[in-house]
Amino acid sequence: MRLRLGEDDTLHHPDPSQAAGALADLIRACRRRLWLRVPALDALTADPAVLDALKALALSSPQADLRVLFDDVDQAVKRGHGLVHLARRLPSRLHLRQTQPDDADPTLCFAVAERTGLFEATGWPRPERLDLCAHALPRAPRRAEHFGRVWERARSNPELRELRL
Repeated sequence: MRLRLGEDDTLHHPDPSQAAGALADLIRACRRRLWLRVPALDALTADPAVLDALKALALSSPQADLRVLFDDVDQAVKRGHGLVHLARRLPSRLHLRQTQPDDADPTLCFAVAERTGLFEATGWPRPERLDLCAHALPRAPRRAEHFGRVWERARSNPELRELRL
């Protein structure tokens, strides 16, 4: 699907099995700022299409602002999650932070692109519904504000840093 951020206000409801493809579409439509909130670094963020789109966005501009906020990192570190490797290679463009326990929500999954585009998977990891909109969905600015507040309280996880000996 070809999204045009800031122009197309059509609300799409992709099938939950197409969540990674819908997220990758939103990321590819983004020019500079993408904020992603997921409960855990899981299969959605490890999908090759999502990783490729994130990498392309990160390399597209020195002003790229890619932030990923998550609750749980345990499985990602143990399995060598692709997003962790990408963040290590692009540390000035892709930032990962772990939420404080009070901000954790195991079902909250969304991405805001340029403060106007929104991907939202209600009830992740088994979403009841997916919403994808490139412009003017009223929830997008509210999600961006929520993300910003939680981001300020979040912390970098030392387990995600590369240990060089």
